[in-house]
Amino acid sequence: MKPISPKQEHFAQCIADGMTQADAYRTAYDTTKSKPESIWSKASELMADVKVTARVAELKAELAKKAIWTREMSVKALVQAYKVAQVQNSSTGMAGAIKELNAMHGYNAPKQVELSGGLQVQKIERVIVKK
Repeated sequence: MKPISPKQEHFAQCIADGMTQADAYRTAYDTTKSKPESIWSKASELMADVKVTARVAELKAELAKKAIWTREMSVKALVQAYKVAQVQNSSTGMAGAIKELNAMHGYNAPKQVELSGGLQVQKIERVIVKK
């Protein structure tokens, strides 16, 4: 079987790194004269290529092996922390583990952050606008 081309390899690496198919295609190929619909279609076709899909899977597996700390490891550690806190009858420890797990999974409502120092922002805006 013929190996994938350098552009296909670049596309596969971009996908393995977490890019969308369209962004990976734009990165690996010259798309300056392409319409978005064309890019989406070509990226989808490329991803349907068995050799490219296999290479993406291979690259993702290599990245997973290199991962020092994964999301799954975080979840397992927090579950273990919860169990230890439960055995020790520590409601604070159990609540802390649950709170962190909820934050990891996006269960918490978005937080509004109050920023101060509006004067500095105005000064920066004036400098940018003048140039």
